[in-house]
Amino acid sequence: MTRGRLAAICVAFAFLAPPTLAPAAQATQTQHYYTELYRFPGAGTQGSFPVSAVLDLTIADDGSISGYYRPTEPTDGAVEPIVGRLSGKNVSFEVGGTQGLHVNATLSSGKLLGRAYQFYGREVFYFIGRPIPNDSALPSTK
Repeated sequence: MTRGRLAAICVAFAFLAPPTLAPAAQATQTQHYYTELYRFPGAGTQGSFPVSAVLDLTIADDGSISGYYRPTEPTDGAVEPIVGRLSGKNVSFEVGGTQGLHVNATLSSGKLLGRAYQFYGREVFYFIGRPIPNDSALPSTK
């Protein structure tokens, strides 16, 4: 059998093979930020959320956000889940559910800049999230 015929037979069998069905996976990317909360002047008493934390945001292609808010000091509280949304450069998410911390921020030069609201304490904070350049720079929080 010549190489030309063999190639033609292989191509013919390739067309007869059933297509493989791969599940449609949503592409995601995870970003890490050092976060800081600064109390908004005249906005009540000190809140209960840690002032400094690591924010792990996973952003799906559809704009949905999930992740964790991890205090940099283990004595500052528990790791809290995050659920939210990215729309253009605007980020909005809840830390610890609807009774926790609500953040409205804008992506500006890689930073998250905005305000955070603690519902039950009626606290308002300036919110700053500075990107962590790579995973090796992540602090060991628990």
